[in-house]
Amino acid sequence: MTDKHYVYQCVLRTFGLDTARFEKICGDLRTNEISIEFFENCLEGVVTISKNNVDSVALESILTKINVRLEDYIYSDKNMDLNECLVKLLIKKGEMLGVAESITGGLISSTLCDVDGASKVFYEGIVTYNNGAKVRRLHVPATTLEEHTAVSKQTCEAMIKGVLANKATVYGLATTGYASHQDDDLSGLVYIGYGSLANYKVEEVMFKGSRNVVRKKACNYAMFKLIKLIDSVERKY
Repeated sequence: MTDKHYVYQCVLRTFGLDTARFEKICGDLRTNEISIEFFENCLEGVVTISKNNVDSVALESILTKINVRLEDYIYSDKNMDLNECLVKLLIKKGEMLGVAESITGGLISSTLCDVDGASKVFYEGIVTYNNGAKVRRLHVPATTLEEHTAVSKQTCEAMIKGVLANKATVYGLATTGYASHQDDDLSGLVYIGYGSLANYKVEEVMFKGSRNVVRKKACNYAMFKLIKLIDSVERKY
């Protein structure tokens, strides 16, 4: 009689956690029987926990510890990407999203459209790369651009207000920044707005990497922040 071979596995999705930080927080949980692997790309992380030929009790115990230790980083225990999580959350709530993009150049909109059913909740994406477009399409005051430049908290705030001015949208995202700059101190400087008219936030963040890496990180950061703002930390998707 051949023994059956069982593999119990669980996958968690994280954001903002790098390998060094993960090892510091959870590295001690590995055993000879339990495998814990971590992979990170553009701030998104995948934690895979698996155990061979043993019942799931031990795995559940480790999983509970990881959930507690990584509470601020975990956004899904269903192995879903950020875009899928955000779309499913909005569908569940029955609310529309509008996006105003400068630095990300349509990347957020494109990423959302990768998800089946996105048309139910993604109302519009407006790419305003040029200052004139920001004024014309989002009604960003010309004085704001003159006094604070296009890459500023004030401009990002005006952008998210502009996209949320459409009454069809309940939630909005806005991005502006420098994907690269001749001044290294400014390369990767990004302002991200997220939320609703009644409750929106604008954050200044710095990302490292090439132009495309900075843009991808900004895209992921925006979606993650909106997920967290809409939903409580305790609920995972």
